[in-house]
Amino acid sequence: MHLWIVTIGSSDVQLISDKVNQAKGRTEKQRSDKVWNCWYTDDLRADCYDISFEPKQILRDQEEAYRISPRILGRVYQASDESRQQEIWDYLTFPLLDNFVQALNNYPPPEAIAVFLTDQSTIFESDRQRSTLKSPYWQDTCELELILQTYFAEKFPGAPCKFIPLIPKSEAESLDNWNAVLDLVRGEFRNLTIADQPIQVNSGENVYVSHQAGTPAISSAVQFCSLAKFGDRVKFLVSNEYNPTFPEKPLEGSSYLRGIRIQEAKALLGEKSYNYAAVEALIGNYLKENEEINMLLNAARNWNVAKFNDFLDCLKLHPKFASEVTERTREENWWWKAYEEVYLALIRKDQGNIVEAFFHSFRAFEGIFAAWGQIYFKQHIESPKGIPYLSPSVLTDTEHPFSKVSGKKAKKAISDIKSKLESLSQKLQGEDVKIAKHERVEMNLRTLCNLFKSIRYADYDQNCPALKIFWDDDDDQNVSEKRNLIVHQVQGMADSDLWQFWGVSSQEDWKNRLLEFLNFIVKQDFPEGFATLEAASLMVKVHEELERAIASL
Repeated sequence: MHLWIVTIGSSDVQLISDKVNQAKGRTEKQRSDKVWNCWYTDDLRADCYDISFEPKQILRDQEEAYRISPRILGRVYQASDESRQQEIWDYLTFPLLDNFVQALNNYPPPEAIAVFLTDQSTIFESDRQRSTLKSPYWQDTCELELILQTYFAEKFPGAPCKFIPLIPKSEAESLDNWNAVLDLVRGEFRNLTIADQPIQVNSGENVYVSHQAGTPAISSAVQFCSLAKFGDRVKFLVSNEYNPTFPEKPLEGSSYLRGIRIQEAKALLGEKSYNYAAVEALIGNYLKENEEINMLLNAARNWNVAKFNDFLDCLKLHPKFASEVTERTREENWWWKAYEEVYLALIRKDQGNIVEAFFHSFRAFEGIFAAWGQIYFKQHIESPKGIPYLSPSVLTDTEHPFSKVSGKKAKKAISDIKSKLESLSQKLQGEDVKIAKHERVEMNLRTLCNLFKSIRYADYDQNCPALKIFWDDDDDQNVSEKRNLIVHQVQGMADSDLWQFWGVSSQEDWKNRLLEFLNFIVKQDFPEGFATLEAASLMVKVHEELERAIASL
């Protein structure tokens, strides 16, 4: 259905001007301010606590309408019989509403109308509080419901009209309180029904919103909630009582919605939530022609789910990142994914997802040891059925570090590997040999750690002894064994569990240990390492660039 949402202010229903009365052929005694005194009783006036009943003009002018406090005007109308109501009706003018109706002439008419009124009677309960014309109580529009009901029925016959009073809970939460009013209006939108039926506005149908009247807090809340609920179906009807030709047409709500969505996206990025899918859902419709932001968002979404190859692929044509992508994809920079994975672990920890922080932090080292093995044994790796195995050819390669291992402890680390490779080498000398899986040396984490330990033994032993946790003989200290135990349990993790797993006592120690391990593993190819994990991650720069790009929309 086409819906019209209207807020009503204290000056939306007035008495016609002297000029209009003259045009109707009325005498001086029949002017609005004169006949008004004939429409109410002394008892009714007494019920209004001696409030002035005199009609007011903002300017003393023939063309200026007369204004009456809405509660007083509404009570006078309600207390009148049908004949008197008709007489009063002939003196009423609706300057803003008439402009809105005129603007709708060239559009599908509303099939339902929701009208927001104000009622502050609960917070001005005593006569003393109400007995001043300055009291907001007298500017409440709820008493105008009968007049407005007649107006909308006349302009849009058959369209059901729902009157929604905004009733504050306390004087501190009055209708000038932006937060309290937003909660009130949001609650009404959440439960909005007309003629006891839920509101349904389909694609292609309009939601006209006239939100100028009422307090600034009400106006803002209705604008915000209508956009939040109905999105780009909203068309704003704005007007000016002194300019009957304004507006020429409703204003598209999509431009307002765009601004709100962009602000929400900026807030998400600023909070470092790293929920790039949510950012894309908010502003994706506004980025169809913005190739640069689309590149950044697609890259960020892939990074956030650890698709690091796709992450780089999205950035290879970006002018600010193309050279860095080229740099990272060089063979000698085999280590870059591990740094990204560890930084992703930090983000998951900041998000409070300890299980994923554990998962990504450990997976980074599974990945970096595998990458190290692929680089240092690339001439001696076979991959039947996609599984990497170490070939016996490494035994006869005099140039390979494997053949230059020295020291009792270093040699012991690979004694089982050498023995297995020697047996495999002898078997392969036969004819029509079938090799079983268990006879091969699979390049799994245990094998890789033993190879690394053996080849880099003196260095790690002197400069990074904590690295021992990857191949420690004590299962209680060996992170690979502890990892298996955790993965096979269906339970959560606390910070203390993560610290215990890595053998640290705080988040700062954890970050430093992860960085220390990575820098040590890669130091033969990248001696300078990184000063921080943030400096190592390309995603940090991508996030900052994404913030700048969205801020400029």
